[in-house]
Amino acid sequence: MEQTDAPVVSNTHLTGEYWLLEVEAPSVAAALEPGQFVNIRIRDSLAPFLRRPFSVYRVNPEKTHLQVAYKILGNGTRLMKETLQPGALCDLIGPLGKGFELPEDAKTIALVGRGIGIAALPMLADLAAARGVTSHAFLSARSRDNLVGAEIFASHGGQVFTHADDTPDDVALVTDHLLQMAESTAFDAMYVCGSNRLIRQVDKLARAHGIPAQSAMEQHMACGFGDCHGCIIEVNLDRDGESRGYREVCHHGPVFNTWEVANA
Repeated sequence: MEQTDAPVVSNTHLTGEYWLLEVEAPSVAAALEPGQFVNIRIRDSLAPFLRRPFSVYRVNPEKTHLQVAYKILGNGTRLMKETLQPGALCDLIGPLGKGFELPEDAKTIALVGRGIGIAALPMLADLAAARGVTSHAFLSARSRDNLVGAEIFASHGGQVFTHADDTPDDVALVTDHLLQMAESTAFDAMYVCGSNRLIRQVDKLARAHGIPAQSAMEQHMACGFGDCHGCIIEVNLDRDGESRGYREVCHHGPVFNTWEVANA
């Protein structure tokens, strides 16, 4: 983990309500693992006072640049859009947290995401492709123009299933596609981010097939490395949920086994 002033390469509209920030940060990018995050602060400004955490969307092949996808929700993200323009410096801490684990012998995996939660998954798809692992993506959003990164998953050769709340479809939920595909496809692992409903569905399916499943949790944070204890969630300490405890998402996560997420 390190703090760096990273030069902004670009800050452009991604799709729908989302924007994509790319910065040059070789030492951070080279150490990043899929599922980890960075904490960003606007330089020379006290507003917002606290940093903002963002999943890393992708790292370039040379591992010198990293990207974060974000949605303008408040003053912090509005200032990101306005001030972090090419040539500016981005005050960034990373890499932070615990990332996804890809089984050594994996051949086929499922990636399930909703909304901005999808942004935690492209880097894992890139790693899977580099290892010869096929990844099938199951993506959903409130509207079709908010489906993030479908072209990235498709470029790796796996199937991409999408579902938008505002578009008539032949299924009620994107996980219906996953359930259907799991009947004929031997998945070696599943990964999810974006909603508690998705976590529950993926965990249920993974348990039924006896395979590992992990979730990247979204949580408000301050420090990003466990000192402030501001991102505590309740977790299961065993698969049956008989014993429970509390963990900082930034330190023990943001990636957890789906069975650990007690209140999903």
